[in-house]
Amino acid sequence: MPQDLAYSFDDEIASKFYYDLDGKRLEIHFTGCWDVAAEHHHDGPCHLLIHQWTDARCQDVRHEEGNVKPHRFEPLENGMGIVSLLLSLNWTTEGLELMVNTIDDRYLLLRFANPSVEVVL
Repeated sequence: MPQDLAYSFDDEIASKFYYDLDGKRLEIHFTGCWDVAAEHHHDGPCHLLIHQWTDARCQDVRHEEGNVKPHRFEPLENGMGIVSLLLSLNWTTEGLELMVNTIDDRYLLLRFANPSVEVVL
C-alpha cells in the first residue's frame, strides 16, 4: 500500500546498510535527507526502514552494450548487494521499488510487496 514519505533519499549516499533475511528487515542509513514538506535538506543521521514485506525480489538492471535485456526478478537473497547509493524510491502497483547502486557497482531494482516503511531521524 503506497505511503507518502515526508522525506526523500534520492541520490543520497548510504553511510550504513543492514539486511536481515529472516526478520524481513532492511535499513539504509544516511548522513542527511530531503525534508519534502519544509523543502530543505535535513543534515543529520536518518535512515530508511523497510520491513514486514510479504515478498521481496531484485533485478540487475545494468544494460550492457547491444541493449541486452535485464535479468529477471529473483528472490532478494539471491541477488542482494550492499547498497551504496539510493537512486530512487517509487510506489507501483507491485509495491515499493528502489533503484540502488551497490558497492560492487551493480544497479539493482529492489521490489517489496506490502512492506511497512518508516523514516527514522
